[in-house]
Amino acid sequence: MRPAEWITLIAQFAQLSQRQRQAGIALLHGNAPHDATVALLENVAQPRLACPACHSDHLHRHGHAHGLQRYRCVPCGRTFNALTGTPLARLRHKALWIDYADCLLASDSVRKAARQL
Repeated sequence: MRPAEWITLIAQFAQLSQRQRQAGIALLHGNAPHDATVALLENVAQPRLACPACHSDHLHRHGHAHGLQRYRCVPCGRTFNALTGTPLARLRHKALWIDYADCLLASDSVRKAARQL
């Protein structure tokens, strides 16, 4: 890439929205499996999303944390994400979750799954 093209690209990057910038950064970091897992989880949780504390469905988006959309409940003011209150809430390494699920479906042992991944 020529220097003039690079300067044009950087200028265009500055004009992107926050979500578009995050997608570009994720692409550069190579977070595709992580992003696929997060997108799958958020799409599954979206239709039935409600506050885990007061069960209200009056919510506002409240930023992102660790790749997940956070929400704020209007009546009680608490924040949460799609995983709050689920067994997946505090697990790490989201990029490996789908691969581990495949190993579980194949009846692999935990050690065998760890060796494969």
